[in-house]
Amino acid sequence: MILEALQHLFTPAPAEVRALGYLRETIAIEARFRRCRADWAGHLEQCKDIIRQNVSELAPGSTILIIGSGALHDVPLDEMLNQNHHVILLDILHLPKIRRKYGTHPKITILSRDVTGLARPLYDGGGITETLIKDAAPALPKADLVISLNILSQLPINLVAYARKRHLPLPAHFAQDVMTAHLSQLSHAAENCLLICDLERQYLAEHRVKESENALPNPLSRKLGPPDQCWDWHLSPKGEIDPHITLQHRVACWLFRSDSVIFASG
Repeated sequence: MILEALQHLFTPAPAEVRALGYLRETIAIEARFRRCRADWAGHLEQCKDIIRQNVSELAPGSTILIIGSGALHDVPLDEMLNQNHHVILLDILHLPKIRRKYGTHPKITILSRDVTGLARPLYDGGGITETLIKDAAPALPKADLVISLNILSQLPINLVAYARKRHLPLPAHFAQDVMTAHLSQLSHAAENCLLICDLERQYLAEHRVKESENALPNPLSRKLGPPDQCWDWHLSPKGEIDPHITLQHRVACWLFRSDSVIFASG
């Protein structure tokens, strides 16, 4: 806890990134990875395998954009570089260790960017409208393959929590609109779009599901359709968040082209 507190104090981050909890969350995820490495191993390797499969179909020297790159635990980065690809790492925040290791690499571009574009307006206390949700999402760099990596369902969470804390109104379908705007971003960034995200959160006791909740709004799940692959991520084993409960995510992936029907408005 002391180490995490020091990291929070000394890691550079914009005011809105701190205020909305992204810095604290990034540091906490890295700490949980160290504690739960064995439980996460299957999920991380599954992500790497799927990325490998899709990257292997690219011509050498292609550009790959990874949104939600984080600490790179689920990214086969060295293999991409060995194939002479240029890799763009995009996340709202990158820990200093990532910048130290890759910040001067000629084949890597590191971008710290809020892909929703809504953190600053919320921090400034401005009104969030359906139009702003669509317009605020920044254009992404062009690439041959864009990968949205374990972030789709997470995009609204900190925004909603901050708005509630500050009593700021949000549109009725805010979470769904934020996720839909992200899918639109993907379609404009590359012809090939790989989406990896959680479908369901399951709470297990004695190896049985006691409670579950959808990670994606039902209309969005229907629009995405059946995933190409599914697997379980033992995110918080028993004792991590509760003495008796394990939190497990059901994770899925889809590969789409930018002209896919899922990117159509509505």
